[in-house]
Amino acid sequence: MKWVAALVLTLALQSTGKDLCSVREFYNIALSRHNPSERHQQLSTWLTNNAPHCKSQDLVVIWNNVSAWAGTADSAEIRSKIIQGYQDAIAREKK
Repeated sequence: MKWVAALVLTLALQSTGKDLCSVREFYNIALSRHNPSERHQQLSTWLTNNAPHCKSQDLVVIWNNVSAWAGTADSAEIRSKIIQGYQDAIAREKK
């Protein structure tokens, strides 16, 4: 059963962009930084730099997992950047 969960997580973390929006990179930042302030700052910076290149599917994966990945670094600022990135991605994808 654990291998099924690992497979699903691996597939969910697959980036659909050309490495400009790597969900795996976001995940790595979130889980490799122990200090919540540093984690928050780096996640926020990542979203500022990479969310404009993400597909809506990537941002849904981030949204659905950000509370677990960011932990105490999760904030309204990070959530708003994800929402804005998602809205922008939907607009790009409709064109």
